[in-house]
Amino acid sequence: MTMPWVTLAVFDTRHLAEIARGRLRAEGVSCVLVDHSLLALGLVTDGIELQTPESELARARQILAQDFSGELELDVEP
Repeated sequence: MTMPWVTLAVFDTRHLAEIARGRLRAEGVSCVLVDHSLLALGLVTDGIELQTPESELARARQILAQDFSGELELDVEP
């Protein structure tokens, strides 16, 4: 029997959805994007859902909750 997939998050833009999906995949979490938008027409209606198996939901939430922005090294020229 397969575990049901559940929606972890809903995004208004494709690039934010892809970033979240990439973070989960890098950590070995199964996930898919379900696009309910009309991007071909330039419209986002019901958004882009990031889904994961229910059995991986808690781990996926922990991964997406991590903030690595303080670890960034930016090369800023004066």
